Amino acid sequence: MKKISVIIPTYNRSGKLRGSVESVLRQTYTDFELLIVDDGSQDDTREVVEAMAIEDDRIRYIRQEINQGASAARNEGVRQAKNPLIAFQDSDDMWRRDKLEKQMTYWEMHPEYAMVYCPILVHVDKGYRVPDVDWRDLHGNLFRRLLIHNTIGTPTMLIRKKCFMETGGFDEDLRAHEDWDFALRFSRKYEIGYVDEVLVDSYYSPGGISSGVSAFYESMCRMIARYREPMLQYGVFDTVVGDVFSKAEQRGILQEVKSMLLYFLQQG
Repeated sequence: MKKISVIIPTYNRSGKLRGSVESVLRQTYTDFELLIVDDGSQDDTREVVEAMAIEDDRIRYIRQEINQGASAARNEGVRQAKNPLIAFQDSDDMWRRDKLEKQMTYWEMHPEYAMVYCPILVHVDKGYRVPDVDWRDLHGNLFRRLLIHNTIGTPTMLIRKKCFMETGGFDEDLRAHEDWDFALRFSRKYEIGYVDEVLVDSYYSPGGISSGVSAFYESMCRMIARYREPMLQYGVFDTVVGDVFSKAEQRGILQEVKSMLLYFLQQG
């Protein structure tokens, strides 16, 4: 069995952390270590994790004294990971019990891939939704498709550590969409495999890693500016910009987002 290092970044989420951790510990694929990277929490995260570590010695607690963001926490987790394969989980999401087993089984049949991922089911206040994406043929060389829309959520990733390091890890300057940026850079270098089954449940919550309107639009504009040339090359620039402007208009902040995008485009 190949060994996996699972990394959970967390910040002031002790009340929800146990459920996420338990969804990892009860995996049917058991050959892993679990690194919980505390990104400067001011609640009782340390005590919660240390109590769980007494119950299961696969848990390792890592603390960053200063809050640096989820990307920095994930990167630190990878640096300290002992195993050749890396998986990520978020502190308010849940893995289904056979998530790792099904990904590893798929990978054994397709060893040419440097990453394997799966769909994610997003739970919101009034129900749930699978992201509105055409999931067909989402494997192999994915760079062009990922330019239009990110289909690879961080908690779905199972990656070769060597390839993660060669890609440069997550951009610690992005306040959101760091998973999209990483997936784009990764897909430029490596082919990616896909398990066609929902294996992760994501729970949207205020204050979670995925929330934050201002961070969303700022990082989205930075991403468009960063990948403008390939977006133009593949003829998807107008599609991506149009989608952002449509969402901004619904929120009544279209002019602010237009100005922000222009600023980042001018910065090059």
